[in-house]
Amino acid sequence: MKKQKTSILIPDGESHILIHVINCLSKVNELNIYVMSNTKNNPLRYSRHIKKFTYYKKSDSDIDWINNINKEVQNHNIDVVMPIFEVGIRILIKHKEDILLKNKLGLLPKLKDFDTAINKGKLAKHLYINKIPGPKSLILESNKNLEKVINLNFPTIIKPLEGFGGGIGIKKFKTFESLKNHYTNNNINYTTIVQEYIEGYDIDCSVLCRNGNILAFTIQKGNMMGASEFTPQVGLSFLYQQELYNVVEKLMRSLDWSGVAHIDMRYDKNTKEYKVIEINTRFWATLDASLIANVNFPNLYCKASMGDTFKKPDYSHIEYLNLKGLIKRIKSDFKFIFELKFILNNTPLIFALKDPLPMIYKFITRTKNNLISKFSKTP
Repeated sequence: MKKQKTSILIPDGESHILIHVINCLSKVNELNIYVMSNTKNNPLRYSRHIKKFTYYKKSDSDIDWINNINKEVQNHNIDVVMPIFEVGIRILIKHKEDILLKNKLGLLPKLKDFDTAINKGKLAKHLYINKIPGPKSLILESNKNLEKVINLNFPTIIKPLEGFGGGIGIKKFKTFESLKNHYTNNNINYTTIVQEYIEGYDIDCSVLCRNGNILAFTIQKGNMMGASEFTPQVGLSFLYQQELYNVVEKLMRSLDWSGVAHIDMRYDKNTKEYKVIEINTRFWATLDASLIANVNFPNLYCKASMGDTFKKPDYSHIEYLNLKGLIKRIKSDFKFIFELKFILNNTPLIFALKDPLPMIYKFITRTKNNLISKFSKTP
């Protein structure tokens, strides 16, 4: 008898994370992937891995979105509803009672714990209370209470309290005067967090949890810088550090976390500690790398959400380059283009080659828009 496939619904398919989630789920033959999106011309609607892509016009009403999810769950006999980005995850947590078939919801944290994890100020307080290593921090509402910053050791960094990501909004200051001038001369009308800059290096931990227990994880350290110190690394090395794992384990238990998370950390070379910087309360852009290292987080999320048990997977200590990293490496050493085994096994290029239509559509659309823009400016 042919095994019935598991049906997965991704309700927030407009997220840029979608392609990485699809790459991972495409490796599992026993899945049917359904996607909802409020972006009509999403290139991934042409992916051969998606069974059905449904467009719903964006609404300001959370309940409209929830009702659309209920409709999709019933129409396609969905087994797991798997939100992939912060906005959708929070709405589903908040409106959990409005989901008709609650047993179809994937693993989700409690709202209080989600809001603690996503807000850098609340997280800093949580770390302090639970004696979990983190940078000394201070919350600033615009340029009020600037004098409090003088109690921090410089250099410091500032960043928005929530949102942004990818290094956007992060700035480093060597002195109190330079920070004060920044707040005085710029119209900063949002709350920021100021943190002591940690001398050391970035290192991350990705996890899947249920009720605070880690079901799967990978640890990765950047090995090729992106556009700047605060933007994502374009190359990774997978490794294991027991001290770091102990910190993450304590953190996840303290939050009673359920679902996925990607924890940005930094090794403090002065105190010899791994410190928690922030938590991405969603799937992340290096899912492909974890997959290549032998941990398929989206698939394990689906299994755990359906109550399946599995052994915590071991991961390979591999080197990985994303496409930007691959281009950067080839530019610095053209002969690297002949390292086909590495390119096909340790970069996401193979996913694009196996599912080319989204990339082709994106290229055609971008070229068309560039031509329209160019000729519309011609007198």
